[in-house]
Amino acid sequence: MRPTTHEYDTELLHDGDVVSLGGMVYRGRTVLSPGPEMFVPLERWAQSVADQIGGPVSWRASSDGEVVREGTMYPPDAP
Repeated sequence: MRPTTHEYDTELLHDGDVVSLGGMVYRGRTVLSPGPEMFVPLERWAQSVADQIGGPVSWRASSDGEVVREGTMYPPDAP
């Protein structure tokens, strides 16, 4: 039996704008498995982009127009 999954509208933001790098826009739909580590993939995704751009990147997961979870990741050398 397959575990239950949840699909969310997701986006990465920098200075309030959706991140776009190399023609790739960081907004879409993401399927996540429930559990205590459910949003870790979004945190890793945001951390990777924060490291690339050298500034904070916020991530957001929404469902039915409501924010379910959000957070901000910082590059290692952030003050």
